[in-house]
Amino acid sequence: MKKGFQILILFILISLIFVLFYEFISTERKISISNNSFFDIFKPDNSQAILILGKMGGYHYGAENTDAMFVVYIKEDRIYIIHIPRDLIVKIGNDFYKINSLYSFRKMNELLFEVSSFTGLKVRKYIVIDSYIVKKVVDMLGGLNVELKYPVTDAVTGYTLYPGKYKLSGEWVDFVIRSRYYPDGDFTRMRNQFIIIKSLKENIRNLSVEKIFQIVDFIIAAKRHYETNLGYKEIVDLAKKIIKIKDENVKEIFIGYDKNIWVDGTFNIKINSHYAPAYGLYPKNGVGEYSTIREKIKEEIAKEY
Repeated sequence: MKKGFQILILFILISLIFVLFYEFISTERKISISNNSFFDIFKPDNSQAILILGKMGGYHYGAENTDAMFVVYIKEDRIYIIHIPRDLIVKIGNDFYKINSLYSFRKMNELLFEVSSFTGLKVRKYIVIDSYIVKKVVDMLGGLNVELKYPVTDAVTGYTLYPGKYKLSGEWVDFVIRSRYYPDGDFTRMRNQFIIIKSLKENIRNLSVEKIFQIVDFIIAAKRHYETNLGYKEIVDLAKKIIKIKDENVKEIFIGYDKNIWVDGTFNIKINSHYAPAYGLYPKNGVGEYSTIREKIKEEIAKEY
């Protein structure tokens, strides 16, 4: 089973750490992206959108696929977590790909363009985190107290965590956020991941200075397990905004499985230098036709004000 790691709130954790520890440790990669008019749908003034990618990491097949993907959109006193389906079929040139493979092919310009088209936001910045950081940071926090709303089942053994309250270690958090054994597959997993995100943000609020520096030391040593094109000043400025936002103002935007919105099935997609069949989905209007989805995202944001 492939693992998905959608702990975007780790971006918030890392941002808070940078505020308290004045050392620049991010790996910068310059990204250019064309300025298409649809990026101005929301005409944001004091807002930011950052793509968070979660990958398994390591050296085995599929380790660089970003099986967890969402956009953190910061607008005034709110944070929106906008989910991007990992199985989304995209077209680049004459080839079809699953969107979760674009990072592994080093097609970051194309990935940022596709995510921007999907959301209607200007998404030019990103951070990539692998499972090693997720599990270690959760353990350093002493585990996470979470309330699961859906059963989480291992597809191989059948072992199930039933809905209820738990204190989860890093390995168990990993189990929750990678499980896709549901009738709608990845869509329920994205909801579980949001539960983890909220719990992690609550834990961060109570960190001691000593614990923060322990995590800082770990992150410095774990440089190869994350990547970002955010600069130090950008991280500090964002952190100053994030720490002022109340927990109840962290909102999830989730375009669930609906046959009136999505077409799914088996498609031939590009894998390395060849094509192979794989499960995927795309908007009912066609591959890359995101107008309906953008409108739904816009409505979700607008109704909060």
